[in-house]
Amino acid sequence: MNRYGTFKIFFEHDFDSYSRGRLEELRQTIRNEDETFIVNVDESKYIEHLVSKYSIDPLELHFDHIEVSVHEEMIPAEHFPFDFNVYEGKSYPKPVIKYHLPVTGDLGLLRCIPNPRVLMTYPVSLENGAVCFDIVDFYNDADRIKREADSRLGTIRQQYENLASNIRAFNAGLQKEARNLFGTRKEELLKRSHTLSKLGVPIRKASGIPSTFAVPAARKQIVSKPAPSGSPAKSPDPTLEENIYQDILKVIHDTGKVFERLPRTYAGKDEESLRDHLILQLEPQFEYSTTGETFNKTGKTDILIRYEKSNIFVAECKFWGGSKKHLETIDQILSYLTWRDSKTAIVYFMDTKEMSAPLKAIEVDTPGHLCFVKLNGKKDDSWFDYTFHLPGDKGVPIRLSILCFHLPKSSK
Repeated sequence: MNRYGTFKIFFEHDFDSYSRGRLEELRQTIRNEDETFIVNVDESKYIEHLVSKYSIDPLELHFDHIEVSVHEEMIPAEHFPFDFNVYEGKSYPKPVIKYHLPVTGDLGLLRCIPNPRVLMTYPVSLENGAVCFDIVDFYNDADRIKREADSRLGTIRQQYENLASNIRAFNAGLQKEARNLFGTRKEELLKRSHTLSKLGVPIRKASGIPSTFAVPAARKQIVSKPAPSGSPAKSPDPTLEENIYQDILKVIHDTGKVFERLPRTYAGKDEESLRDHLILQLEPQFEYSTTGETFNKTGKTDILIRYEKSNIFVAECKFWGGSKKHLETIDQILSYLTWRDSKTAIVYFMDTKEMSAPLKAIEVDTPGHLCFVKLNGKKDDSWFDYTFHLPGDKGVPIRLSILCFHLPKSSK
């Protein structure tokens, strides 16, 4: 199936323009962040996040796995070589050899002109994960077809290698670009703050800014404390201490309230971007004693703390999708767990006009889940604390907190 139509490979727009556009997106992302966030965020973690987000995924052309197919087409007389006796306006059947060059990565890069470039291109199409081009077999001559194919593939390979070099250079310099853009923005904000402080009148502070933006002098250590085990023959199951669990939830809650307070900044971001903002606030404040990276990311929306190969804390970040999706999300998060006393959270971003109906649905529908044990209480109207059990094992209690934040579409 050809979803992209026919286009001239490596011949439509400059890679230099494409990469400049990527840097402009990076610059706008930094400028659109809340000022308090920029001044107080862990710079190294934020730069790492930006580099991961704006790096260009390499394009991969798999020249070692080229295949060919053949079909017959009606070829217009105007496309025949001059030495054929054909009549203008008519078409004639001829075999067409199609070359299939497998491709992976960012397919949009196939349209980029590298620097340096080759002043030659060919029409291609994208079909079933491959770059395809056709050669009409006018002479029933395999050697002639092979020479033509080798010439085209040689040009494509040269352009591809030039583009790969451009991408490597861009990615190699991205961290420096991100750091410079971030530093410029932070310096600009600090100078503005210094100017305001010299006016001789009190500075009006924005309300509702949580202390979680201030990076603590010492990170809290997360220690996987052994939980009691009924059998001395087994290794004790580790558990996340209750006070650390509550501290993690408090950071998530306070950061979510910033999302609500600054809808222009955060409304319109996807689940993954919002998740990454949560991690940027969590990471500087907690230190896991056995790993360099406390908060892991294995999927697009989850936040994990792992002990060896199992999870002792899991949070899933999702937009509210109704009661059915809510129960499916509980199924999903329970499926991640194997340890006793695992502690979990579901973070809902609600883009509905109002929150009362979704919050009521959580309250009414959650007890209907097959693994529901009890409601432990509510920290506020949008923060629920539940106990569940593992599927198929009522003896394994699971703590599940549900935190909800309002990012209505109308705020965009």
